[in-house]
Amino acid sequence: MCLQCDSRRGFLRLALGGAAAAFAAPMARAAQIQFASDRVELPLIMLDPGHGGHDPGAIAPDGVFEKNITLASALELRRALERTGRYRVAMTRTTDVFIPLDDRVSDAMAQNAALFLSMHCDHLPEADLRGASVFTLSNDASDTLAASIAQDENGGAAIGNPMAGASPQVADILASLETRATKIGSQTLAVDLQTSFKGIVPLLPDPKRAANFAVLRDPSTPAALLEMGCLTNPLDETRLRSAGQRWKLAQRITLAINSYFDNDALRRVAG
Repeated sequence: MCLQCDSRRGFLRLALGGAAAAFAAPMARAAQIQFASDRVELPLIMLDPGHGGHDPGAIAPDGVFEKNITLASALELRRALERTGRYRVAMTRTTDVFIPLDDRVSDAMAQNAALFLSMHCDHLPEADLRGASVFTLSNDASDTLAASIAQDENGGAAIGNPMAGASPQVADILASLETRATKIGSQTLAVDLQTSFKGIVPLLPDPKRAANFAVLRDPSTPAALLEMGCLTNPLDETRLRSAGQRWKLAQRITLAINSYFDNDALRRVAG
């Protein structure tokens, strides 16, 4: 082999090696960035299937229990949310057991949930009333129907002070700040649910309501209570018992939660 040819080949190897290194460096940086983003913890959604165990909840005229529908619906929603890859999902119960209301709240607080959704079915005095409704927390009920539903769902439960351990002054300040931010988040979630349901899932007249629900009293977690329909209405009961209709409901709730977090990200960037 001539010295000139060998010299040219050596130069070519150096050139190719430099190009490969130049190409590999940004690829490695991209992989590091992706790895870092993968380590960011996904927001936790806490689903709360209402009632359970010795507490059947509302009972339809033909004997269907609310507790069974809420659990089946929450499990379907968990699958839909996990399929997005955007969230971690926890549930206050995954079987037919009774969980006290204050334990449901403390569980969400302990796990630092980003969002809390309690799932229920209505039992209304008029059989022709049908459709879903969304409740947020308020000391004063938005109407007599909301007050009656909250009384049924609470069952006399009382929630302890979530700021225990802080000085009275600090606790008051923290509670005030958290409650204001949480209230805004809760109302945003309620609007997103109502918007997502419109034209797809039947809604009660004036579906956005408020009352003093025990499971919504965590001052740190935006929360809503969803009444998915009325077991006293034959059309709603048929819809709620249908696996296909529960799947459709889960898709609409997932879209609402996606919208909530998309808008929340925009608000944080703007802030």
